[in-house]
Amino acid sequence: MVQIELSAEEAAELVRVLEEYLGDLRAEISDTDSSFFKEGLREEKGVIKDVLSKLHEVTTTTQS
Repeated sequence: MVQIELSAEEAAELVRVLEEYLGDLRAEISDTDSSFFKEGLREEKGVIKDVLSKLHEVTTTTQS
């Protein structure tokens, strides 16, 4: 397991960037014709969503 420490500001910025990228990734998946490439993008989307979920969990806990 890899661990990094982020300030609240850094975590918030990371969430913003990942959410923006996730939106771009959804558009890319929609526009992709190759089923092989599309599957890779879907896997990447799953990883990004998992990371965002963890970040939201941590940032919500620290804000309480």
